Formats: sequence, structure tokens, C-alpha cells
Amino acid sequence: MWLNGQQIANNDLDRGLQFGDGHFTTLTRENGRLRWWPQHWQRLVSASARLRMGLPDEAEVLECLAQIDAPDAIIKIIITRGSGARGYGYTQAVTSNWYVTHSPLPERKTYPLNCAIAQFSLARSSFFAGLKTLNRLEQVMLSAERDSRLLDELIVCDSEGFVIEATSSNIFLRREGEWHTPKLDFAGIDGIVRQQILAGRPIGNVHISRVNVHDLSNVEQAFVTNTVLGLRPLAKIGDHKLPEQQLPKALKTWWQS
Repeated sequence: MWLNGQQIANNDLDRGLQFGDGHFTTLTRENGRLRWWPQHWQRLVSASARLRMGLPDEAEVLECLAQIDAPDAIIKIIITRGSGARGYGYTQAVTSNWYVTHSPLPERKTYPLNCAIAQFSLARSSFFAGLKTLNRLEQVMLSAERDSRLLDELIVCDSEGFVIEATSSNIFLRREGEWHTPKLDFAGIDGIVRQQILAGRPIGNVHISRVNVHDLSNVEQAFVTNTVLGLRPLAKIGDHKLPEQQLPKALKTWWQS
């Protein structure tokens, strides 16, 4: 096998690199504390179970995270099925690999975002919906589209035209005085912040709905959520200027607490 033109002895590539055969979660450490660790660990447990993949002990992972010498950091935990030769098939004897990376936690931006509907759409799959697998090519292409269009963010639909999420965030929309967030049973990621808003109800009851792209023309207020980026309000969706362009006060208080 060759790596960057140099021959190396190892012929077994990690299946995560070969096939995207793995999953991950990205969390933050803030003021020395892991934010929502139980929920992130449960995401790894659930994904490993659905993908029939091994998982290290939680204590072993926490011991590794404790070695990160930074009170504030972005931490990414990657689980792969392990190394193997060519071919899609695998045996249960394959030992899973796990990786941890960290980087500085950036300052979170809170200015209202100018958005548009993405031209690129997400594939539908009830099996992979909600999972953060290593196959992120859709998000790579969406990020490229967002940057080429000089926008702050894109609102992304699935191949049937239903609103799913933003480029790398979940979305909440207020229409006719009621909050909605899209159903994610065929596409999208069930983000940790989304889960906590639905459970804690800092903005009251939120309807999990089928949101058609045409419904965006009468949105009164909206925001997107991401563990690393935080909460960000929307200013415009295409030509539609939102009447309310700030985060709900109760939501800001909840996040800061």
C-alpha cells in the first residue's frame, strides 16, 4: 500500500476511511465541564447498536477526555468498525477503533443569519435518518454551495421537498404563533441541542411537523441549533425578511444556564 506516494507496510485500511463505516459525536467542554455528556454518550451507544458495531467502555473514553489540557474545547469522538482488507463485508471478529480529536472552542456568533433554500437536497433513508455516520459528503457539498452563494446558512430539504435542517444545524420555526421543528424520520440529524429543547421546553411546546418549503414564506421567527455553534437566529429566508430576528429571551436564558 502507498500513502502520499510512499510505500508503507500496513495493507489494512480503517473501514471508516474506506467506506465511511462508522459514526461520531461532537461535544464541547466549557469552563472545564463536558456539556451534555450523558446525551452524547447515549448517541454513541444507540448508533453502535443500530450499526452493529463495537464500542469502548464509557470510563475508558472519559479517561481519555480527561487528558485534554484545555478548559474550553471542541471534542470529536469517532467510532469505526475497525481495519480490514478490501470488500464491503465484515466479520464480528473485527475490532472497532475509536478516535478522539480536540480543537479550540471559538467565539459563538449571535448575529441574525441571511439564509436561502439549498439547491442540493438530502437523500431519504429511514434506516440512517438521525445517525451521525461518517458519510458527510452531503454536508461537504452543502457547505460549498453556501460559501459560493455568499450566505450565512442554507435551509436544506430532502428529495421530496420537505424542510429537514440547516447545513450543520437543526432548525426551529415559528408560524402563526406556534413553534415547529421538522420531522427527521427519513433524513437529517437529531441533534443534542434539538433533543434538549424538545425535552426541556424553554420555548414551550414544539410541534414536530412535516414542513413544506412553501411554508417558509410566512415564518415569523426562526433559529438554528448546533452543539458547537450554539443558537443562531435567522434574519432572512430567501426574499422573506422575518419580522422577529432575535432569539426568544427564554431560550437565551435557558442556554446560558
